[in-house]
Amino acid sequence: MAGHAQSMMRRPGPATRRRLLAAVALALVLAACRAGNPLAVTYPRTIQEMVDAAPPGAVVSVPPGIYREQVTISKPLTLVGQPGAEIRGSDLWTAWTEAGGVWLGGTLPDFPHPKVACLPNSNGRCGWPEQVFVDGRPLFQVGGNPGPGQFAIDESRRVILGDDPAGHTVEVTTRQHWIMGAAAGVTIQGFTMRDAASSPQHGAIENDGYAGWTMRDNTLSDAAGAVVFLSGAPGLRVIHNDISRGGQEGLSLDDTAGTVVQDNHIHDNNTEEFDPSWEAGGAKITRSSGTVVGGNLVDGNFGAGLWFDIGCVSATVTGNRVHDNAGTGISYEVSHGGRLIGNAVWENGWGNPVAWGSAGILLSSADHTEVGGNVLAWNVSGITVLSQQRPDASPVVADFVHDNVIAATDDVSPGSRYALRWLEDYAGMLYRPASNNRGANNRYWYPTTTSATPRFRWTGDLTDLVAFNQTPGGRGGSYLSDQQKDQLLAAVGVPAVQESR
Repeated sequence: MAGHAQSMMRRPGPATRRRLLAAVALALVLAACRAGNPLAVTYPRTIQEMVDAAPPGAVVSVPPGIYREQVTISKPLTLVGQPGAEIRGSDLWTAWTEAGGVWLGGTLPDFPHPKVACLPNSNGRCGWPEQVFVDGRPLFQVGGNPGPGQFAIDESRRVILGDDPAGHTVEVTTRQHWIMGAAAGVTIQGFTMRDAASSPQHGAIENDGYAGWTMRDNTLSDAAGAVVFLSGAPGLRVIHNDISRGGQEGLSLDDTAGTVVQDNHIHDNNTEEFDPSWEAGGAKITRSSGTVVGGNLVDGNFGAGLWFDIGCVSATVTGNRVHDNAGTGISYEVSHGGRLIGNAVWENGWGNPVAWGSAGILLSSADHTEVGGNVLAWNVSGITVLSQQRPDASPVVADFVHDNVIAATDDVSPGSRYALRWLEDYAGMLYRPASNNRGANNRYWYPTTTSATPRFRWTGDLTDLVAFNQTPGGRGGSYLSDQQKDQLLAAVGVPAVQESR
């Protein structure tokens, strides 16, 4: 009997153990079904293997860890990163050879190098998508002979470092994308993603024209072109993400319908010095209808903060905080039927302070657009409505600028500090009564209520508010007292005084 009891206590064989594990897994899935979440499954493999193994509609939970891969999603599903789950487009490189004071590494893939527009003093650097990071810090790319803190790429596409990599973690970007779309109905949530050699006007994350994509609660940074590029589809959502350090721009939307961009932090983009007048900065939205951009913090971008361009229709831009961008804070260009309501916009335009585009809010060849209830302070100019002679523009008609607060100083070092100006560069329709362009009840603060330099414009420059109030563009305007200005700015968290420059 003792021998029999001992034999009964032996461990089950491999086949039996597999059956037991399968039974446990089935029990877990059934429990999830009973809990109302039938497809929430965690797969402990690469993310691509997890995605490929999941059924359509699954919630795929990705365990913590650094995943160095590019993922293609070819079915509707929700991809959730557990805390600590990170996708990187870079690989660890450890094999370096010293040669004459520089260090030679491996060979990079041949990334696309399309024609781009860089700032004149950048030596074409914005057209180089390569990236190297040492201990998490980006190195500066040069054309050759790298020094401390720099790297270069030789004719064979080998990486050359100017510093000894010994004792340091060196990561070299080898992939263009983190996520590529091949299906509709995809949600990506909870990830950190960084390091990608995305092309200009393309992103490290792309939906490739598929509808119903949602990006939520992700931290995304360090892409050579755009960080996120969504296009060609309705029903897109970009919600509560941190989007930064795009070489060209943070977020790019093109040819979309009903997109929602809500509660994101979009900051410190255009690290590679693309020409902002071409395309660079925080977010660029083109040829899109019904876009809602609300509650975002947009700051520190080298270019415009929020830029709508080329045939946007019926955009709603509300409740955003847009500050310290080198270019215009919010630009609505060659677009129609916009509503720019209730935004706080300050300290924008100082990267190019003599251009007509250096405004807190700019309507450029836009029509049927409302700009109301915004608080603007310390921008190079407050609000500019511009009518240009260009073949892609409709007549500038039915623009309404009302009930805004605009604060500025008398500093004229970059030129006149306009509070509100209606500006036309040809004999067009801007000032004609039938065009119905008008302003109403805007309030202004300057240190004084008299000026020797222009503060307003309607057909010509004006220094006097009383005279501006006699024009259609300035009806009902008034000056604020110091106390009123301080209260109104404090209510929306805008500094009461201009930063020293």
